Amino acid sequence: MSQRSDYFSVANDTKWRELREAVLNLKSSDPPRFRCKNLETGNLSQWDGEWFYHWTSGGWDWMEWAELSIAAPHQRTLVRAILKRIRFVGKETAAGFRIYGYVRNGEEAGYVE
Repeated sequence: MSQRSDYFSVANDTKWRELREAVLNLKSSDPPRFRCKNLETGNLSQWDGEWFYHWTSGGWDWMEWAELSIAAPHQRTLVRAILKRIRFVGKETAAGFRIYGYVRNGEEAGYVE
């Protein structure tokens, strides 16, 4: 279990809400699946693809990071553009993207490019 004081916030509700709205505006085949890590408990959620209700349940102040799973090259391009526009701190991974709500004090993290 992590102490919130060991981390600093790099995303707020506005960013998370903008991400949700942008994903909901994608064609029905293009939204990525997601899973989230809880900062306070260390729990990792199951993969989910339901952005309308599940993405917002419980707010976002508990979310250390979220991973977005990408299934196709064009989907990666769409999601990268969204993350760059919103200016999310994160990184591209082989499976998609990891975006941060909190970063551990002393660690460096850059914006998704």
